[in-house]
Amino acid sequence: MKGKFITLEGIEGSGKSTSLIDITAILDERSVKYITTKEPGGGPLGSDLRSMLLNKDLKISSEVELLLMMADRKDHIENLVIPNLKKGVWVLSDRYLDSTYAYQGGGREIDTSVIDRLADILKLPSPDLTFLFDLPPEAALERAIQRSALDRFESEPIDFHTRIRNAYIKLAENDKKRFKIIDASKDFDGVKEQVVKTMSQFLNEQ
Repeated sequence: MKGKFITLEGIEGSGKSTSLIDITAILDERSVKYITTKEPGGGPLGSDLRSMLLNKDLKISSEVELLLMMADRKDHIENLVIPNLKKGVWVLSDRYLDSTYAYQGGGREIDTSVIDRLADILKLPSPDLTFLFDLPPEAALERAIQRSALDRFESEPIDFHTRIRNAYIKLAENDKKRFKIIDASKDFDGVKEQVVKTMSQFLNEQ
C-alpha cells in the first residue's frame, strides 16, 4: 500500500515542530512506518540551500528566492518523498508547496499563476492531509523571538507575515477536504487535543 503524504504549514512560530512530535506519537501507537522531513532542506541538496535561503544577510530577489525554493522542493520530492511513499512509508513534512504560495505568493506578492506553472512543470504531488497552524502574526513572532535568533523570513515586517497568514487561510478555504485548520493560539494542551483528534480521524478513514 502506498504511504500517505502529510504536511504541516503555518507562519513562523506557529508550533509546527512541537505538534509533529504529537503526530509521530500517534503513528507509533498504530505501528505506522514513517519518516519526518522539512523544507527547505529535506533533500540531498538541502542543507546548503536551506542555509542560503534563511540567511538574513543574503540579498536575493523574490524571483530568485522562488526558483531556489522550487529547485529544493523538486530535489526533495524526487529523492526522498516519492521513493518512501512508494515503499508504503508515510512522509511527514514540515512545510511544502503551500509555503511557497503563502510566502512567495502572499508575502512577496508574486503572481500565484507563476507558482501554478512551476508546480505543474515540476509535477509536484498534492499531500493527502495538511495541518494549518493558525494564529495572529504578532503572537507567532513573539514565540519565534523567544525560540532563537530570527532568520531572513522571520525578520520581515509584520505586514509580510499578515499577508502570509491571509494567503494560508485562502488556500485552506479553497481546499477544505485536505486542509485541517488548527487554532494554534490555544495553550499546549489545547493545540495537542486538536492535532490528536484530526490525526486519529484521518487514520480511522484509511
